[in-house]
Amino acid sequence: MINSVLVIDDDDVDQYIAKRALKKWGFEGHLFQERDGLNALEFLENYTNNADQWAEQFPPTLILLDINMPRLDGFEFLEKFEKLREQIEGLNSSIVMMFSSSQREEDKTRALSYDFVHDYITKPLTQENLTGILHSVRLKISG
Repeated sequence: MINSVLVIDDDDVDQYIAKRALKKWGFEGHLFQERDGLNALEFLENYTNNADQWAEQFPPTLILLDINMPRLDGFEFLEKFEKLREQIEGLNSSIVMMFSSSQREEDKTRALSYDFVHDYITKPLTQENLTGILHSVRLKISG
């Protein structure tokens, strides 16, 4: 079951599309939203307080991560998140899906080199590809 989703994207339109697509899909969990990788990392680093506050919804089951963002881009986030997962075991259950406007094969290869990155989707994020993402995550979680 997908209890929560964290969308990390600096684009308001993409944030809105993700929120709307999740709602249309029937997602009833909690939607966390951050505008850049740095804010998202700080949110995840605050594991104990967030786990207390959101009990069943934290950590996020799914993290939708953009690449091109200010302050800390998606790849910098992945590097730091990998280290954070070593420190905070509870984060190991989160599945990351990259979604970006970049169609460069090297970006996709780089993203998928992290074992916790499940897929790489090229924007725009649509109801169709989000439904595919959510179904594949649901299958991965259920084993």
